[in-house]
Amino acid sequence: MSLDHWADIATILQAVFLPISLFFVWYQLRQQSHLTQAANTQSLVEISSPFNLQLIQDRNFAELWVKGASSFDGMDEVDKYRFKSLLVWWLLFHENIFYQKQRGFIDEVTYQAWAHDLRDFALMMDLGRHWPGIRGFCQEKFVAHVDGLIDEAAKQSASAGGRIV
Repeated sequence: MSLDHWADIATILQAVFLPISLFFVWYQLRQQSHLTQAANTQSLVEISSPFNLQLIQDRNFAELWVKGASSFDGMDEVDKYRFKSLLVWWLLFHENIFYQKQRGFIDEVTYQAWAHDLRDFALMMDLGRHWPGIRGFCQEKFVAHVDGLIDEAAKQSASAGGRIV
């Protein structure tokens, strides 16, 4: 065989193996994306676990979480600060989740569970009352998202006769 024939064979093999190589690169990127989403989901659990464990272990902290919104007016300045700091921390945590969803770093199923938690949080914590003073800690898109949740919570509260449900 001449060198021209070998060159022709090499060209044909390139034409065959190039799409196969591109498929493997695409597949590997897809798998890496899924692994990244799983790692980010695990990271959210790792970040929230100490918070939740603290709620379980510390009765005073649990009381602040459960009764903070309804007893806010009767709190001293230190407890008001603690309650608002709690709101800010949980909102910053959810802002991170929101941002990761916007960037495609977590999947829809994971996001929906956390979105449900944020809706409940907005309602339970009477977030609309405290939101004007803390919204500056958050990014603009997340602020708009929380504004919508607060409006939704206000409608739900109004339909429940003003009770926080």
